[in-house]
Amino acid sequence: MYNQNAVTQREGAVGASTIKKAYVSHLTSFRCHVQPLDSEVVQDIPGGFGKNWLMFCPVLDIKEGDKVVVDGTDEYRVTGVENYNFSRNPHLEVTIRAFK
Repeated sequence: MYNQNAVTQREGAVGASTIKKAYVSHLTSFRCHVQPLDSEVVQDIPGGFGKNWLMFCPVLDIKEGDKVVVDGTDEYRVTGVENYNFSRNPHLEVTIRAFK
């Protein structure tokens, strides 16, 4: 089912600063599958339009706000995480949005 590779980045403090943050590598490599969540562009906040995607992957340390890079080219921001670790096939269903 997982036919793509991905890595994640998480915001972390820059040096000794408590204010300045930058994305740093978090999960180095994992298998996943990404598919469109909506068939059209939607508005999620006033003036914020984009397309949402759904990523299926094993149960991992992924949180809202993380950046996901799929197959080394497509960048997304995590907007929601649902953990299905109680089924015969434990996995995460991660809502992501194009990141630019």
